Amino acid sequence: MVFKIKHGYLFLVLCAVVALIGAVRLSRAVYQTSAQAESIQLPVVMYHQITKNPTRAGQYCVTLSELENDLKYIRDKGYTPITTDRLLRYVYDGEPLPDKPIMLTFDDGFETVYSYLLPLLEEYDMCAVASVVGAYTDMFTQLDDHTLSYSYMNWDEVSELANGERIEIQSHSYDLHKLNNSGRNGAKKVSGESVHEYSAFLNFDLGKMQSLMEEKTGYKPTAFAYPYGCYSKESKDILKSMGFEAAFVCEERINYIDTENTDWLYRIGRYNRPHGISSAEFFAAMRIK
Repeated sequence: MVFKIKHGYLFLVLCAVVALIGAVRLSRAVYQTSAQAESIQLPVVMYHQITKNPTRAGQYCVTLSELENDLKYIRDKGYTPITTDRLLRYVYDGEPLPDKPIMLTFDDGFETVYSYLLPLLEEYDMCAVASVVGAYTDMFTQLDDHTLSYSYMNWDEVSELANGERIEIQSHSYDLHKLNNSGRNGAKKVSGESVHEYSAFLNFDLGKMQSLMEEKTGYKPTAFAYPYGCYSKESKDILKSMGFEAAFVCEERINYIDTENTDWLYRIGRYNRPHGISSAEFFAAMRIK
C-alpha cells in the first residue's frame, strides 16, 4: 500500500514538472512571437546576374524585365529599399527607418549591376547593396572586357558606385568565392583547422579586400556577404574583430530588427530571386502582398 502511494505521489510530481516545463516553453514561445510581432520586419532579396536574354536566365540570373517588375511591385506595396548603412544607423543611433523597409542585395559584382541595375534604381528612386569579389574586380580591370553576359565590374565602376548614392558596395571576399577548394567551402572553417588558423585565414583574405577597397574607392565595407552562404560558428567573432558590423547569409527567412541583441546582424537571411516566376509569386513567399 505504501509502495503504491509513494509511486502515485511520484507520478503526480512528474506530471507537475512536465506541465511546468510545457508552460515555460509556451510562455517563451508566446514572448518570442510577441517580440517578433512588435519588431520591424526586414525582408532581404538576393540577386546575382541580370540579363536581357530570357534564354540565359535561370536560378541565379533574372531578366531585366523581371527585375523592373520587382521594383514596381515593392513600390506599389509601399516598401522602401534601404542600405546596410541605413540599417546600422537605426540599430545603433535610432535614426528612423521607413515604415516598410526592404533590402535588395546583388552578389558577386557582375557588370550588369553597373549597366542595368543603376539606371533602374535612378528611374525608380531606389537603392541597393552590391557585394563584390575583389579577385574578379582585379581580373576585369586588367582584361578591360565588357561582355555583359559574363563580365564583372572593374575598379573604376566599383569606385563610382561606392561614392554614389544608389548602390552601396560591400565585401564578398577577395578570393573565397569557391566550393571545395582544398576542402574549404567559401569562408567556412575546414575540418581540423584551429580557431587561430581560421582567424588568420579570414583576416588575410578579407583584410586584403578591405585594404583594396579603401585604396581604390576611399571606402571600407562594413558588411560581408558569405560566399555561397558558408560560415562557421567562429565566423561572427572574427568578423567583429575585423570591424565588420553585419554579414549576409543565404538562409531564406524574414529578419526581425533587434536593437538590443545585435548578433542577428551577422546572419541576415535572404531570399534568392530566381527566373521564371512572377514578382507576386516570389514576394508572396516573403509575406509581401
